[in-house]
Amino acid sequence: MKFVILTDTHFVARGRRIYGLDPAERLAAAVDCINRQHRDIAFVIVTGDLAHWGEDAAYENLADVLSRLDAPTILLMGNHDRRDAFARYFPGVKRDANRFVQAMQVFDEATVVTLDTLNEAAPNHEGLLCADRLDFLEQALRSAPTDRPVLLFQHHPPFDTGLRYMDTIRLANPEAEWDVIARTRRPDYLFMGHLHRPIAGAWNGIPFHIQRALAHQVAFDLETEGHIPGSHEPPDYSHVTVAGGQIVIHQCSFLYAGPRFSLHDKAALDGLLD
Repeated sequence: MKFVILTDTHFVARGRRIYGLDPAERLAAAVDCINRQHRDIAFVIVTGDLAHWGEDAAYENLADVLSRLDAPTILLMGNHDRRDAFARYFPGVKRDANRFVQAMQVFDEATVVTLDTLNEAAPNHEGLLCADRLDFLEQALRSAPTDRPVLLFQHHPPFDTGLRYMDTIRLANPEAEWDVIARTRRPDYLFMGHLHRPIAGAWNGIPFHIQRALAHQVAFDLETEGHIPGSHEPPDYSHVTVAGGQIVIHQCSFLYAGPRFSLHDKAALDGLLD
């Protein structure tokens, strides 16, 4: 099974920009690249912060650009999203019995579990897994087939990463999530967004991948407090292959327009070093 991960698209109304960028232009470029280079993917998953202000016009704009994808989409909620406005433009997105935007989907090579960590009542942007959402997670982990890996997707990380301001708005109750995992089943991989940086590691023994944002980036800065340092670093998407229990992740810089050459070509080596 192959799929593509995008995150933090931060869409606004058509024709508007945010932090000097047009999210629609960036997503359209990603869509063109994905359609051209990855015709065999099962889906494209976007792990939250679909819109920046959660307004109807942004979701309408997003729906238009995503409609150009040749692959199905799986969409998650992030702290900038609003479920009611989102639902008006994405009525077919899977939800659980309590209407949270989360689901379990079983594929031949893996089970995909998506969580809704949006807390619309939060005074800041931290995430939350309430009792109902934790119950969904428990049932999903208990019922997932044991003969294939479980891939868990959520917007908010349940741990600190050293990005000081972002660590104050991670998942608010990580212990509750871990309690569910500890008494049921450990996911084989955890995928997240929210931090706008490419970060990898392990949380309680679970390997994780945090996808770089499609829109504006958070600068690599482990010292700044009180605000979020931003940047315009190039975006990317990740191409994931799951086969035989092995998971391989490639990060793809879709806006790169520089040269491509063979490293075995002496003429190229000489020319590029001149």
